[in-house]
Amino acid sequence: MRPIRVLHLIQGLEVGGLENIVVSLLKGLCRERYQPSICCYDSLGSLTQSLDGTINIHYLKRKAGIDYMYPFKLASILKRENAQILHLHNSTAFFYGVIAGKIARVPAIVYTEHARDVFPNLKVRITDKILSFFTDRVTVVADYLKNNLIKYEWFNPSKIMTIYNGIDDSKFGIKSDSAEIKRELGIFRFNRIIGIVARLDPIKNHKNLIAAMQNVIKEFPDTVLLTIGDGPFKDELKSFVMECKLEKHIMFLGTRDDIPRLLSIIDVFVICSSSEGLPLTLLEAMAAGKPIVATYVGGIPEIIEHDIDGLLIPPHNTEALSDAIMKLLRNTEKARLLGIMAKRKFEKNFSLSLMVKKYEEVYESLMSVTPV
Repeated sequence: MRPIRVLHLIQGLEVGGLENIVVSLLKGLCRERYQPSICCYDSLGSLTQSLDGTINIHYLKRKAGIDYMYPFKLASILKRENAQILHLHNSTAFFYGVIAGKIARVPAIVYTEHARDVFPNLKVRITDKILSFFTDRVTVVADYLKNNLIKYEWFNPSKIMTIYNGIDDSKFGIKSDSAEIKRELGIFRFNRIIGIVARLDPIKNHKNLIAAMQNVIKEFPDTVLLTIGDGPFKDELKSFVMECKLEKHIMFLGTRDDIPRLLSIIDVFVICSSSEGLPLTLLEAMAAGKPIVATYVGGIPEIIEHDIDGLLIPPHNTEALSDAIMKLLRNTEKARLLGIMAKRKFEKNFSLSLMVKKYEEVYESLMSVTPV
């Protein structure tokens, strides 16, 4: 039996949570049963290097604004690939992909909603509702996204299912030489370390964490914040650090490929975003068994239960953020237990193999009713 041909449409393959999930899915699919390929519409990106030669990679750049010819061009690729399933990731791919899929007569179309930073206007909501009629299955990475699609875009609930993100935990929780890592970073052995892994973007709200650090160092003057990630907000954040006179306490490490190693030295992991889907960095911290302080936004409360496997705080609340961090620094046993419980929950619910299995079940269900 020939493998089922599944083509994914995505903005690009720069390093990011959504992109890592798609790459992990492509690589994790059973090759005896599936032949995956991918098409990027804005950029390729460094993650293409992690895909082997058995996965076809297409770069079909769209024009600025609404590119009316894009669906026809994409349809040509779908026909050439003889795609049996078209899997679309987030709203732009949804718009162009559904039209292209129908032009190319692709038997099955899947749409995955990962998250939206901006709530859609009425025109977009109506368009999405119309597109949903021509979509065979909708998956979301958290229940709150399912609720939003039903409430605000009037999607049919029977078409939607939640598939939580999953990651490969084999690299996390491995013992590392903490003293050596700290020495490489220029950090003393006795320093307490707070960590955040996120792109430097206003929605991640690093400013609130930097402001909270002013309170933390009053009680714990040896604390260091590791800011891991890069982005357009970097210069502004560095200026804010200088304004707060925290240059000795905050380090910008940029994009790193050794996140598991860096997590091993972190005492408290923080996510302080004002909006989130289901952040992979949260799952990574859970896999590493780290005590977590996170904002009560998006899919995070579906994953973290307050005071059971992490601490949840309201967004934009500097006092609550600093208090939660200091609570864990004061009570190391409490922090340790929260980390243990977070790791247990991860192992039960958020493995990569479980995520891939659920997407394969979606594909199989579609092929059983739309054979080619």
